[in-house]
Amino acid sequence: MVMVMKTVTQRVGGQLLAGDGRYALRLDNHKPEKGAANLLYLRFAFVTQEMDELIFPAFILDDWGSEIKSLALYEWFHEFAVQFPRAEVFGRNMAGQETQRFLRELEPYSKLPCYAYPTPDTPLADGRLVEFILIPDETIQESIACKRPSKWKRPLRSAKARWQRVPTGASTFEYAPPIIK
Repeated sequence: MVMVMKTVTQRVGGQLLAGDGRYALRLDNHKPEKGAANLLYLRFAFVTQEMDELIFPAFILDDWGSEIKSLALYEWFHEFAVQFPRAEVFGRNMAGQETQRFLRELEPYSKLPCYAYPTPDTPLADGRLVEFILIPDETIQESIACKRPSKWKRPLRSAKARWQRVPTGASTFEYAPPIIK
């Protein structure tokens, strides 16, 4: 029996919007039920220190041989990657080929490139890079830049994307300048 290494995927409810060759995720629900409408599947990549490869993780093998799987591996990586440089991440590169790297080869402080997929089985190369995450807000009339919700868990809150609040039901997006403080 051949085991297929599947990359970690986060299910969300929303819509992928395109404009000027860029993609935005209108995030209607960051924790939808399995059978909910408008599901999208997000995969978050680790970045190598040379910035030459993205790795979509399947699991991390720590120094004692324990496997860290599912979305929990992003929190583990954030908390322990620097302390355990000999731990290894197993996953796939953008071409879908299996790869493995020591954590010391990854950039531990980098935001995570986020790719959106219509199904959990869509090939990695067919994903769309999410550059904007739009949060519907019924109290506003036009898009405004905002900070990422700190109460949300990783990997979503570590996505390498610009965050905006948009009017509820928005079906297009426009760039809003970042908040400067």
